[in-house]
Amino acid sequence: MALRSKQALVAMWIVFSAVFTFAGAASGNAAAWTLDAAENVTSLSVSADGGRIAVGSYGAKAYSFGADGTPQFAFEARNVVTGVAFLGDGSLLVSSDDRRLYKLDEAGRPVWEKDAKRQVKSVAASRDGATSAYIAQGQPAVFFIDPATGETVRESDIGIAPAQLSVSPAGRYVAAGAADQYAYVMDAEGLLLRRMGVTGSIEAVSVTDDGTVAVGTSRNEIVIFSPDGAASAAMTAKDVVTDVALSEDGAFVAAADYSGNVYLFSRDGRTLWSSRIDGAGRQVAFNREATALYLGSGAGTVHAYDVAGAVASAKSGAAVRTAAIVFAAAAAAALLGGGLLALKRKRKLSVFVEAWRARYVYAALLPSFALIFVFLYYPAFSGLFHSLYDWNPGGRTVFVGLANFERMANDPYVTKGLGNLALLIVTGLVKTLVPPLIAAELIYHLRNKRAQYGYRTLFVASMVVPAVAGLLIWQNLYDPNVGLINKALEAFGLPGHAWLGDPNSALWAVIFIGFPFIGILQLLVFYAGLLAIPEELIESAKMDGAGLWRVIRSIHLPLLSGQFKLLLILCLIGVIQDFGAILIVTGGGPMDSTYVPALQMYYAATVFNDLGYASALGVAMFAVILAITIVNMRLIKTAHE
Repeated sequence: MALRSKQALVAMWIVFSAVFTFAGAASGNAAAWTLDAAENVTSLSVSADGGRIAVGSYGAKAYSFGADGTPQFAFEARNVVTGVAFLGDGSLLVSSDDRRLYKLDEAGRPVWEKDAKRQVKSVAASRDGATSAYIAQGQPAVFFIDPATGETVRESDIGIAPAQLSVSPAGRYVAAGAADQYAYVMDAEGLLLRRMGVTGSIEAVSVTDDGTVAVGTSRNEIVIFSPDGAASAAMTAKDVVTDVALSEDGAFVAAADYSGNVYLFSRDGRTLWSSRIDGAGRQVAFNREATALYLGSGAGTVHAYDVAGAVASAKSGAAVRTAAIVFAAAAAAALLGGGLLALKRKRKLSVFVEAWRARYVYAALLPSFALIFVFLYYPAFSGLFHSLYDWNPGGRTVFVGLANFERMANDPYVTKGLGNLALLIVTGLVKTLVPPLIAAELIYHLRNKRAQYGYRTLFVASMVVPAVAGLLIWQNLYDPNVGLINKALEAFGLPGHAWLGDPNSALWAVIFIGFPFIGILQLLVFYAGLLAIPEELIESAKMDGAGLWRVIRSIHLPLLSGQFKLLLILCLIGVIQDFGAILIVTGGGPMDSTYVPALQMYYAATVFNDLGYASALGVAMFAVILAITIVNMRLIKTAHE
């Protein structure tokens, strides 16, 4: 059986190693280039031939790059560049918050400049430029212009100022998103055809020549509307959607979100691929054939992705994962078969007969085992499994391998939290072991048994105070205006202090919550350990001339080693896992002065909806706790070991 077990474990290790090795390819690699400065990318446009990429920036510049990122020119406007749009002849339309529209030739020289009288919020154009339009601040209309002169040729009034604009590649349709949570679709003549409502504010729109519309919302959704205006698919992002783009044939939908995620979906809503960058995702755009996808970030970088390669890698990743599951199941079956064969050779298969005889007992225990599995073991294994995924329950789930753990190593909140956690562990061990031991010794050495019982009861009675209530009481004690601590300092002529508002004192203020740190569980454990020590040992030591301190040092402390081992493990687990006190009292602030990894796990799961990363943080904490527990069990020997 041992040989078969080892063979099965080796096989499973090979499978998981292959999966981890594949993780990098599944996440999608991209070429990237950076603007002159770390400027927020506000707009993207790809030329008809795919050889040039225009980038608008918050730094009041419009850039042109080759498809490989080679700089071509940088045009400087007088304010934020809000939109760029290539025309078929290679010229470029540029809109700006300086109230102007520009047309630039292929070298970046101005062909014309138009004063729109109001801040221009976006410009869009068809491939040939025949349908060119812009929207302006506070104007309830879409303005159509002649790209040759910049003159307005017509207006399409929709009754509310639009904030987002898109023109289909051939110019058949124009889509605009407005603050009333409706996307408006009109034809090339400006005739309003339909409007579609969404939940949440509209952050981005895109339209194709068959009338399909994609809408990105502040509710982390990308909604696809068919040409008849019906919602045909909905995809979920991890954060507020900042931009969407439809490929020219409508087969692909790309999206970016505020957390730096870029997504590639099929038209029917299936997730094909996703990746993540540093900084916020701002703009996405396809080339004409949808073979390349470009992403502009809030950090002033442009990333180029190979669409076909990304989709292929995602499909390969799914195939590898399926093979891994099948292989793991086969290995488990082989292991089970080997175990049964070993039992048969040792003639111990009768255990199954005994189990069958006690089947009613096991049936009675089955509900308990089911509940334990569902509420304890299943969540634990789910966290372990999903730590390897970009996990969104009910939505997309993308295999990322060890990317979540790599991200953890570069997360400044985690690294800061580890330093804070180290201090909390050291002080936590002192608080857990020293004050309760002193209190237990004092109660134990009281000669009056009734006094022992009375003091023990007084300490235990404090357990009726809810932990949250205690934290809120301490929060009020630390209040810089009416807190008892500052009032006491003022009574002695000393200045007060914002204990929880100062990054230099906040963590220490949290540490001192609960002073004088006599934990009830710890007190009772130590007191019970003292009561279990045979009186004969203490009497013999006293007869040999041992004083109180010698008895404590040579008898009590060695015989309490089991209690020390238990409390050490409980303290370490509690300090590493607990974030409740920090969440209630400081929320991790001010700045990140009281952050701990467990709090980052909580925020990742509940605030940022980043459940895969939260699972990875949980797995990492489990690994640390397991390692510490093993070391503690091996190093500290109890009186019975």
